[in-house]
Formats: sequence, structure tokens, C-alpha cells
Amino acid sequence: MNEVHAVDPTTTWMQIVAILTAAADNPQTRGAVEPDLHSLALGAQIVASRALALLPVAVDGELEEVVLKLGASSTVVDAIRAAGRAARRHPADAFPAGATAVIAELEDLVAEAEAHS
Repeated sequence: MNEVHAVDPTTTWMQIVAILTAAADNPQTRGAVEPDLHSLALGAQIVASRALALLPVAVDGELEEVVLKLGASSTVVDAIRAAGRAARRHPADAFPAGATAVIAELEDLVAEAEAHS
């Protein structure tokens, strides 16, 4: 199996939620004087919550077990980019129903993050 598709779509979707949540909780955004970081963090949390809402209730407890491959020095922008890359691992229709709209929001967030960097 190709490494890109080694993780099933549900696990990838959970990784997207976890990565975006990590972006929102990034220490850089706490007490930061840069409003753009707060905006990106808020956007990450909004997209994460919408993605989470699409997951079956049965996997909710498994989110805590998701392994993030983000370095300790990863920025909010790095995390948002990582979530965008994860969303491209599978076709949108492989993800939960309604994922296409969330992926579009994520792509907008990635573009905003790119503009910030």
C-alpha cells in the first residue's frame, strides 16, 4: 500500500481535527500581540469543530490517541499547512459526508495562513 494512503480516511480525518486543535491551542497564540495569530487560531478551532461534528460518535474517544507528527517548534501556520496536506491524502468523498464543505474552509484557512507567513 502506498505510504500516502497507509492511513484510512477516518483516521486521517481525526488527524485533521487533532492538528487544527493543536494549532488553536498553540502557545504562540496565548497573549500574543499579533491579531493575525489569534485570527488563524480561531479559524483553526472553527474548522476543527466542524470536522469533529462529522465524525461518528463511536470514534470520539479515539481522538485522544491520535499521534501528531508536529515538531515542538511548529507554528500555527505550520500546523494549518499540515492539516491541509492531510486533507489531500484522500479524495474528499472518502471522508465523512459533508467533508467537502469543511475541506473548502480548510483550504481558505491554509491560504490565509500562507498570506500571513
